[in-house]
Amino acid sequence: MGIYTGLTMSFPAPPSSAPPPQPPPFRLVVPERRPLGAAKAMLVFIVYLLSQGVAGAVTVLMFGLTNGMESIQALEDLDPVLFLVAGVAGFVVGGPAVVLVTRALQPAPTMKEAFAPLGWVKVKPALMLKGAALGVGMALVFGYAVEAVFPPGDTPEGPLIQAASAPGWQRIVFVVLAVILAPVVEEFLFRGVMFTGMTRSWGKWPAAVVVTLLFGLLHIADIAGYWPALGVITLVGLVMLLLRIRTGSLVPSMAMHAAYNGVQVAALYLTL
Repeated sequence: MGIYTGLTMSFPAPPSSAPPPQPPPFRLVVPERRPLGAAKAMLVFIVYLLSQGVAGAVTVLMFGLTNGMESIQALEDLDPVLFLVAGVAGFVVGGPAVVLVTRALQPAPTMKEAFAPLGWVKVKPALMLKGAALGVGMALVFGYAVEAVFPPGDTPEGPLIQAASAPGWQRIVFVVLAVILAPVVEEFLFRGVMFTGMTRSWGKWPAAVVVTLLFGLLHIADIAGYWPALGVITLVGLVMLLLRIRTGSLVPSMAMHAAYNGVQVAALYLTL
């Protein structure tokens, strides 16, 4: 008969087969991209100006290589048609440049999502017609009321108007420039990119003032010394901006811009 002592024997636990703890994996933390603000909007504006300048310079250089470099020594003596071609080249190059840079600066999975906050959204056809009617009305007011109060007199025509007044293909090019290229590119840049970016940084009305003034100043070369036109262009730019704010879309302001320019072009050709 054995004696129970109450003692138990313990043995050391076998070594664990689990792997030792590993350091956390290395992860690259990319800072979140901020949406378009005033600084980025001004960057897009500068890219637009530079691209237009480069396109114009290349056009003039090609003209010089074709007609002799001495032909571009005095820009005021250049053929007005050259300014027309350079203007078209500026929009053809500047428009895509604005789109590409804006897309790179605006964080969004798709282009549609990137441009929707800028006003690139569809609207009902009725709003487009209202914008076009507003553009026609303002063009008629400028054509009759403003010029009646401030007669242009002997104000010389600018080079673009001189080129557009010539018969032939120049008129078709001028219509495309004034009624298609300029409304689409300028509305996307000013009332889309710049207004949206500056509004996020400064608020709606400071942004509206800056954008409208820049839009007017960019058209100084178009007024050809007829200074009342600068006030009208600035006022038209403000109305287009208010239309963009009210509708939330760039499409009505594009329609207004195209209609306004279309009436101006039609009046020019009807008086030739």
